[in-house]
Amino acid sequence: MNNSMMTVDKYLRRIGYDGSQEPTLATLNGVQKAHLTSVPYENLDLLYRRECSLAVEVMYDKIVNRRRGGYCFELNGLYTWLLRELGFKVTEFFGRWLLGESLSVPKRRHRILRVDLPEGPYVADVGVGRACPQTPLRFEADIIQEREGTNYRIVTDPILGWVVQVETDAGYANFYSFTEDPQQAIDFAYPHYYCATHPNSPFLAKTMVHMATPLGRNSVVDAFDPETGMKARLFRIGLGEGKIKEFLARTETEFQAGLLDYFGIDWKG
Repeated sequence: MNNSMMTVDKYLRRIGYDGSQEPTLATLNGVQKAHLTSVPYENLDLLYRRECSLAVEVMYDKIVNRRRGGYCFELNGLYTWLLRELGFKVTEFFGRWLLGESLSVPKRRHRILRVDLPEGPYVADVGVGRACPQTPLRFEADIIQEREGTNYRIVTDPILGWVVQVETDAGYANFYSFTEDPQQAIDFAYPHYYCATHPNSPFLAKTMVHMATPLGRNSVVDAFDPETGMKARLFRIGLGEGKIKEFLARTETEFQAGLLDYFGIDWKG
């Protein structure tokens, strides 16, 4: 696809954002929330062993034109393009995903952004499958920042560098970490190749489809079907007021129908 066909306006229509395009904190908050509630986190191309490129024109075609989602290298990669086109000063960092990891220092495989504003720097991220801040976190150590009823904070660690933490019933848990060595787009090619091809990559082993909505979170994960004894896809759909509905997609046809109905993904597996 020709880069001249990539427009900010079309991207903003894709995420349902019609507010100011000035590079301000208010715009950044609005664009990030719109993105997270419109573009699903999903690993379908990786799971089905389809080509998955980090070329910006390919990501734009996938996410904007074909209304798909992606995972962190794609979502935050294209988000970087959008923010820079809007006039924001963006620096990309390489991070370690920590929440739920068995290793205290897992490999780097997360892509995040620092956005510098007159109010100070902010950590922006639209590439997380789990519940995450819908607006950027101020890049400042040891302050509690509430987002959507959940508290976050950023602390320092002598090995991990900056650590974003989330408050849980058991206290603060490490969410992800990063160091402040600026990355270029090409620097994400190697970890993306690992995620897309290595037999130990979690993205090749299980279904990951997630998206925040005004009524809650929608997700699809692999599950055991007690009726058939086979693996199926479990859909969990937010209905508002903390209510959810669950159903199993036992066939590929049912899976595709659920993706279209609840995530807007027109998928042909």
